[in-house]
Amino acid sequence: MRKLLFAVVAMLLAVSCCNSNESVELQITYKDGTTVTEVRPLKVKGCLRGEKYLHFEMSQQELSKIADLKVLPSFARAKVGEEGYFLTTEGMLVTFKPLSAEAKRKCKIPFNLLALSGFKVRGTCYASVMKGLEFENYHFVEVVDDKEYQYVYHYNTLKDIEPYEPLSIDFYPLKGEEANYAGMARLYRQYLIETDQMPKAVRERVGENEHLAYAAKAPEIRIRLAWKPVPTPEEHQTLENEPKMTVAVTFDQVKDIADELKRQGVEKAQLCLVGWNVKGHDGRFPDHFPVEEALGGEAKLRECIAYVQSLGYKIVAHTCRTDIYEISKDWNNGYDAARKADGSLVERYPIGGGMMYDICYKQSYEKYYKEQEPKVAELGFRGLEYIDVLSVIYPHECHNPEHPVNRKEAAEYANKMLAELRPMFGGSQSEGGVYYVAKSLDYALYASMNMDRIQRYEMLDDYVPVWHIVFNGYILNNAGAQTVNYTIKEPCWYLKSIEYASRPIFYFYSAYRGKGSNWMGEIDLTMANKSDLERSVAAIKRGYDEFQTLQHLQYEHLDDHFEVTDGVKCSVYSDGTCIVVNYNKEPYLFEGKEVPAESYLIVK
Repeated sequence: MRKLLFAVVAMLLAVSCCNSNESVELQITYKDGTTVTEVRPLKVKGCLRGEKYLHFEMSQQELSKIADLKVLPSFARAKVGEEGYFLTTEGMLVTFKPLSAEAKRKCKIPFNLLALSGFKVRGTCYASVMKGLEFENYHFVEVVDDKEYQYVYHYNTLKDIEPYEPLSIDFYPLKGEEANYAGMARLYRQYLIETDQMPKAVRERVGENEHLAYAAKAPEIRIRLAWKPVPTPEEHQTLENEPKMTVAVTFDQVKDIADELKRQGVEKAQLCLVGWNVKGHDGRFPDHFPVEEALGGEAKLRECIAYVQSLGYKIVAHTCRTDIYEISKDWNNGYDAARKADGSLVERYPIGGGMMYDICYKQSYEKYYKEQEPKVAELGFRGLEYIDVLSVIYPHECHNPEHPVNRKEAAEYANKMLAELRPMFGGSQSEGGVYYVAKSLDYALYASMNMDRIQRYEMLDDYVPVWHIVFNGYILNNAGAQTVNYTIKEPCWYLKSIEYASRPIFYFYSAYRGKGSNWMGEIDLTMANKSDLERSVAAIKRGYDEFQTLQHLQYEHLDDHFEVTDGVKCSVYSDGTCIVVNYNKEPYLFEGKEVPAESYLIVK
């Protein structure tokens, strides 16, 4: 009997891991300089949601000999003019249309917002989930000889690392009504739930967290208090050449904003102070203390916090744990900075504090976070505390032999930093919604930074809410960087915020850089005088009032999304609510009800 049982198990394993008819092409450059192109069949495995899927894997031993690797799935190729699309990890759709001579022939996806991509080609549909070494690749879509689109997974960092896990990608076939981008997102959501990578639903968490419950009903209002010029006149700053700081809002003036919010009837809001730290926003990170004296110093900040809270509002601080500048008192020849494999520093770009360098996440957490964040909390801040950048980039690797970390280890430090905000402040938020911090994140300040890429790249056809289908109801969020201050922006960004039932986001002095380089747009909230402050708060009040009809959707999942017709989109939530958004300049009749031009309709 036992022999029979073993035979049955062996047969099942053989069936579940047999080769499929689909394959991947591998373009390999080995560390000795030799190059090889080979095709490998995908394995059949099972199962997610009762279905078998296709599996690709390379061992650490094999990867250790490789310097550069491209992986091209057979079903991720399409002839120009064919029906279908590719879905990128950040939610962009690429159809297979002919491109102009001026169009970019390669569209690089800079990092994986999700570990999900997808392909709908020639009647087949696959959702792809990266499960091993996903931090070591970027994706791109290219058109070869103007005839064929192909989707490429590119691992170009293998030459610099010792692979810390196997490379693994799974491909899930989708059929029928699931064979579209919404189906891809629903599958990925289920995968995250089944593998314990998803936080508990907001509906479940609010009962045990008053700060999260409050935030689900309140707009986020960020106030940039002070900053040094961007672009900076001094890339390598010292105490002697440090540029002069602009002061836009003092701690006393924050109280004026709170008073005006109350006067205009905004009953709930969370304020986040940006640039309260020494020398303002991006001033001398990782230094945060002392509190900036030009804004009123620590005594005035404590007074401001207490006053805002007395009006019934939440107030939190903006901190940064990803950057380090030469002007920091702890610079020490860049000891805490992240190092490349050749020992050099990782330079990013010059901003307020001068040249920005990546900081090693281990040093950031052990040396700075653990010492500074409790001091920030002791000032009195309470709510969903904000750490900049952390959830909008890949985690930093560091090759400094004194404190080395690979990207997977760095991701663990990122999660520690966000998760530990909860007992200190009440909750966590960061600048984006990258998937690997999902369990530690309560609010994603703009789920995507790049919704406007479709206006800049001819290859891209549409931005679709795959992130929102995955995470709405689990992580509070707003739609994207372009929907900041949405009530005073052009209709397309106002409507995008409504389409995804965003938690409202407003920003005083969001446009602080030179014209054309402000990623949240040029339309701003300011407080140059009393009437200007009234104008700015009136914009917030419009969003606050409208949010009352959408607020309940913070607890619901976005279950489906589709285009009704050109320029008319429909979002379907788990409670049966449908938001029909008309981007056109003419009214549209939806199931017998008119959706006004450049407006929306909420139906059940």
